[in-house]
Amino acid sequence: MICVRVFGLTLAVDFTAPALLALLSLMLQQTALLRTLAACLLHECAHLLAMALTGQKPAMLRLSAAGMLLHMQAPALCPAGVFAAILCAGPAANLLAAGLLYLCGSPESAAANLSLALFNLLPCRSTDGGSLLYTLLEQRFIRTNPELPAKLLRILFLLTAGALAWAMHLAGIRNPSLRGMLLFMLAAELTGS
Repeated sequence: MICVRVFGLTLAVDFTAPALLALLSLMLQQTALLRTLAACLLHECAHLLAMALTGQKPAMLRLSAAGMLLHMQAPALCPAGVFAAILCAGPAANLLAAGLLYLCGSPESAAANLSLALFNLLPCRSTDGGSLLYTLLEQRFIRTNPELPAKLLRILFLLTAGALAWAMHLAGIRNPSLRGMLLFMLAAELTGS
């Protein structure tokens, strides 16, 4: 991993990021790749803005095969409502952009933003929706059964991933990047990475 500090923020590039970018550049047309990257950048900028507005400090922006991940300093000390607002800012920005882009006559860009928002709402620990759900479950069960939140989230993700894969099969969706990301998330969830 290569790390550089810029204005107090660590920018980290995992070795998997260039590999993913190369793979996507082979699979997607240049305009589709740029739309996807723009949607990802908007998503992380929304998280960064939410952090700034709530007084939280970003620690690191990591680029990896999982995409862009923005980490904040001392997330355990962040109030639950603030943490939820920060997590929801990314998908909310993508949903808003999807609506505006669709109304402005750019359905492809709208689809890129919509798919990123929905992807980030999946109940996996590496997504915003999964992180929020895990935090809520942890607050509920940390005293009585600390292992339960991770188990519940894993079961929920497996059910969701299975349903999503089945729905993609029934709908005839053969998109290799969607299947690849679903498999990557499944592997990460099963290995606890």
